[in-house]
Amino acid sequence: MKEYKLVETQEAGNLPAVVNTWGKIKSLLFREIDWNKPIVLELTEKEEKVLTEVHDFLFQEVKFPELHDFFFKEINIFNWFKKKDNNNN
Repeated sequence: MKEYKLVETQEAGNLPAVVNTWGKIKSLLFREIDWNKPIVLELTEKEEKVLTEVHDFLFQEVKFPELHDFFFKEINIFNWFKKKDNNNN
């Protein structure tokens, strides 16, 4: 089914014009936005539940003391080389 929009010009009068893909894209990209209007996001119950679960997962407090100890372990490279030299002799 074709979509029509009424166009009032002096040449055409009040004739319907076919709305093509480029016209839809152009109207989407160049429409005026009222920045003072609040943005409202309406979610279904399932979408809200999934969004809550994802948010809780991403912003959970992670506590792994063993992992912290592993990453922030003090390493002395010079002692490591001395041990290797002593093992080879």
